[in-house]
Amino acid sequence: MIAGCGVSYESSVHSGMEELFERTRGQRRELDIDAARWIIFSDHHRGERDGADDFQRCEAAYHAALGYYLEAGYRLILLGDVEELWESRPGAVFEAYAYTLELEGQFYDDRRYDRFWGNHDDEWEYGGAVDRCLGKVHPGVEVKEGECFRVTSCGEELGTLFLAHGHQGTKRNDRYRALSRFFVRYTWRPLQRLTRLAYTTPARSFVLRNRHDIALYNWAAAQQRLVLIAGHTHRPVFMGCAQSARVEERIAGLLEDSRRHPPSPSAIVRVAELRAELEWVRARGDDVLEKNRHKVASVKPCYFNSGCCSFSDGGITGIDISDGRVKLIQWPDDKKKPKPQTLAEADLKTEVFGAL
Repeated sequence: MIAGCGVSYESSVHSGMEELFERTRGQRRELDIDAARWIIFSDHHRGERDGADDFQRCEAAYHAALGYYLEAGYRLILLGDVEELWESRPGAVFEAYAYTLELEGQFYDDRRYDRFWGNHDDEWEYGGAVDRCLGKVHPGVEVKEGECFRVTSCGEELGTLFLAHGHQGTKRNDRYRALSRFFVRYTWRPLQRLTRLAYTTPARSFVLRNRHDIALYNWAAAQQRLVLIAGHTHRPVFMGCAQSARVEERIAGLLEDSRRHPPSPSAIVRVAELRAELEWVRARGDDVLEKNRHKVASVKPCYFNSGCCSFSDGGITGIDISDGRVKLIQWPDDKKKPKPQTLAEADLKTEVFGAL
């Protein structure tokens, strides 16, 4: 276990994840990574277009992304906390975002749609609520808590992919969620409407989200040939390892090439750019595992987090699985154009499952 992560908290998260995994592992679907085209988004927190609605600033980026992935033949996977049902009633959210639901419905009508529930849209845990509300928009829709996939490539089994929102086992968001929902709806929401503050837990609390990401990583790392993709923390994570470690590896590779051959001017510039990125990441403390990496024998590429669709700058992040690769993407790109920008990517067969 990584130091700094409370035993009781981490044990609780592990128990929740383990219980869900045991319930779903026996019904694994097959995922051929050579043919799959998936886009995974989570944590939209769609509300009523008032001061407590964290999604409305991201609406343009999300609609652009949906249009792109719809035409490109992707499967849309919504990994929980899509509607902010701790603050709003389903009907009010559906009315506020009728066109968003229409765009998502085009994936559903084409049978390219999977839906999971999280702690803030946990009303969809109950089939009756799904039929009465969400089912009116997407007739016959199924909303899952988690799902396992048997990952293959060219007929070879590589391991298991596990999808879940990731809140399982935490006291505030799972076991005592009725009390949490009451506080958010009748105390936090009125305050947020007045102040227009973004939601704070766990998205903006560094200690909590760091601890939770580490707990999810440690659970996934303890499994056999398993990759976990979750949401919940609002913090994009790629392969579970520190971003600075990946940058250091790229720098080392370029320096090794320069020892074999005289470095080109472009190679020198690239090393300089990577060194700048490395020092930037270190100074900001953005890495999930960075502060604890010296206490980890080896970091497994077993944990990915889709981030969220409710960032305060209007951007969104997600996980793209296509052409045998996995990517962490953001919308819009750095030039604020409605295009996907790849923040990190890896080959699923060799760099992810091959390294477990």
